[in-house]
Amino acid sequence: MSFKEHKAPQKRFLIRTYSDLPKIATILSTIAKKNNVPLQLSILGQLTTEKGITKKEIKKIIADIKQQLSALLGKQFQFGYFHNPEIGSLFIAGHLTPTFLNKIDKRELASLPTGLLGIFKGLGIDVEEVNNYLNELKNENYCLIIRGESRVLNTIEPMLNA
Repeated sequence: MSFKEHKAPQKRFLIRTYSDLPKIATILSTIAKKNNVPLQLSILGQLTTEKGITKKEIKKIIADIKQQLSALLGKQFQFGYFHNPEIGSLFIAGHLTPTFLNKIDKRELASLPTGLLGIFKGLGIDVEEVNNYLNELKNENYCLIIRGESRVLNTIEPMLNA
């Protein structure tokens, strides 16, 4: 009797920060032109930095962000928002939305004081990098999170650094 070893492709995450959504759109457009492999994308960013904002204003901000993201992620994508005590009001869009919004004692995981750290560590990101991403979020930057096979991510990584 012989056995064949089947190796499933290794999947991993790539995270890069950008100062605005149009930069992410440019990067994703470049990737789409050069690669025909579907990737799992998520975008994490601040919803607003304003304090004491009304619910009506929040709804308008959410609608505007969703409209911008639909051009990046397609018409159908998951979206949610939460308040993190360290950073403020954040949104998450894309395939990682359920992870960030998973309820722990009636609160979203990402809204817990160490929730974002735990999520990023669970993605395999080391603590020093996580702290850099959290600082970038505090400075109103966006995190583009891409999940894919290692060999595919290795080919698109140079495009993300451009």
